[in-house]
Amino acid sequence: MPTLMVITASTRSARVGHTVADWVANTARGRGDFTVDVADLQEIGLPFFDEAHPPMLGKYELPHTLAWAERVAAADAFVIVSPEYNGSYPGVLKNALDYLVAEWGGKRAAVVGYGAYPESRMIGQLDYVLRNLRFDRTSRDLQVQTPWALLDESGKLAAPAELTAELQSILDELAVVRTEAVAA
Repeated sequence: MPTLMVITASTRSARVGHTVADWVANTARGRGDFTVDVADLQEIGLPFFDEAHPPMLGKYELPHTLAWAERVAAADAFVIVSPEYNGSYPGVLKNALDYLVAEWGGKRAAVVGYGAYPESRMIGQLDYVLRNLRFDRTSRDLQVQTPWALLDESGKLAAPAELTAELQSILDELAVVRTEAVAA
């Protein structure tokens, strides 16, 4: 079964990002066609890039880089769950992406953005970086507007059916690409 990595990009102490990422991960798990790895950048705690060599050389030396590279290399596809901060994505996400090069290349990626607005400026900016890292992008991404207003009594995201259907379409696209890659 392919591994889908769900990257949680917010590291704030009072964040809703892990709740959105849990919704994405649980939806993917419920399908039964992915093994899901949730990579919470708050828990991973990568320092600002501190390797001696540029990532394009793949000469990783530090334990945190080696662990991150191994985990990313094991994933077949990605959903990046990110807030929009000042019209862009968090610096911690850019740092995590910048640590590696070869491990990202050619793998499918989608973005689930969230914030106060119905459309995300962050997704467009992140798309440029993802394409530069040679990700194979899905045809669509998803924006969850005001996710804090969608929390149920237990604190879980109670997404409307149309939002869940959009996520399912994205996951369908990730799963089909991986199936085609395995068949080739």
